[in-house]
Amino acid sequence: MNNAVRTGDTTIACDVLVIGGGAAGVAAASAAGRAGAGVVLLERYGFLGGLATTAQVGTICGLYLQDPAAGEATPVGGGFAQDFARRLQQATGLKPIRVMDTGLWVLPYPPPAFARVADAAVAESKNVTVILHATVADVQTEGSRLHQVRALAWNEALLFRPGTVVDCTGEATAVALAGGSAENGGADQAPALVFVLENVDPGLAQRGLLEVRRELHQAVENGALPALCERLSLVPGSGANGRLAFKLSLMPAHPHRALWQQVTDWEREARALLEPLRQFLVKNIAACRNARLDSVAPQLGVRSGRRILGRARLSDENVLGTHKSPLGIARGCWPMERWTSSPRPEMTYFAERDYYDIPMDCLRPAELDNVWVAGRCLSASTGAMTSARVIGTALATGWAAGTAAAFQASGQSLQDAVTNIRKQMEM
Repeated sequence: MNNAVRTGDTTIACDVLVIGGGAAGVAAASAAGRAGAGVVLLERYGFLGGLATTAQVGTICGLYLQDPAAGEATPVGGGFAQDFARRLQQATGLKPIRVMDTGLWVLPYPPPAFARVADAAVAESKNVTVILHATVADVQTEGSRLHQVRALAWNEALLFRPGTVVDCTGEATAVALAGGSAENGGADQAPALVFVLENVDPGLAQRGLLEVRRELHQAVENGALPALCERLSLVPGSGANGRLAFKLSLMPAHPHRALWQQVTDWEREARALLEPLRQFLVKNIAACRNARLDSVAPQLGVRSGRRILGRARLSDENVLGTHKSPLGIARGCWPMERWTSSPRPEMTYFAERDYYDIPMDCLRPAELDNVWVAGRCLSASTGAMTSARVIGTALATGWAAGTAAAFQASGQSLQDAVTNIRKQMEM
């Protein structure tokens, strides 16, 4: 295969072009590189991790089976997602924690550690060229193949000629620019902004937010704070050393409002609330008497966006019925988690200690032969996506898409790719 090479002042050829360096993109680039492909990974920020780092999500969901009776977390399967989780645990000393009586397990992490582990995982493949501060602007197709991608990288125009493309943008950006069929799920889920307070009594995390919610409700009733402030929750696993991470959920997007405009308004609205909210907590909550604002996530945690209409579609019934497929290339184990206008998520569970398969064709746009997707832009119904969008599952679908793209670029059969992926999924 061809390594990524510069063929002119602005042209780069590669076997596999991965667009988006979040959890799915890191997994896809690592998989393709380790399969021997020459890979280019484009990321719009100055570091890897996507929303796991920029939105400071703080926990990885979708790695472990739901099991209320288990004394420790049970991985849903093997492969890159679990390897990444183990490396993250070694880097941080943190272990999976059970967050609900229903038996859901998550892996807490500090966002800088996620970025470091992502860097190391990509570097180990030896065949990946990472280009940061890169944003895709245009694509061109020839028939059913995407053959050219234009991007700006630190304000320099670059032209890519890939053999295959893996779209891990979270918004199916490359697919949409190529004219592929997609649906806009931007109004499906409410976003959230994460911020961290320091000098907080650690006991507040242990007690939950009962006292905080009581005071916030009273303040909203009295008109002292906007109603959004009642949508405050804790990020599980935070609170060590007096640093407590909070998550402020906003209202869902208006279905007829342009998403670019909605996101801008969300960002400004949420950040405008932070200082009044901090002052209120300091004044009214004893555990926050000396609290200071330590950090604010650089980006909102947007839970849903554009997703493809693929050659197969993950349905609500597939998720709730824990459907298995001979073409399954990733396992989903997180329940449906809908963030709507209610302050708390609506959780819909399936069978305990079980999972569903995501078939390979959910990662394939209907009209494009050499394009794959992973993460939250895969082909799924609205309800199914509320389960499949989480970081653990994104790592798994990213690995599958990267493997398939590398096999396709080298002329190997996709059935061989499925066999390879499924072998790695086993423990």
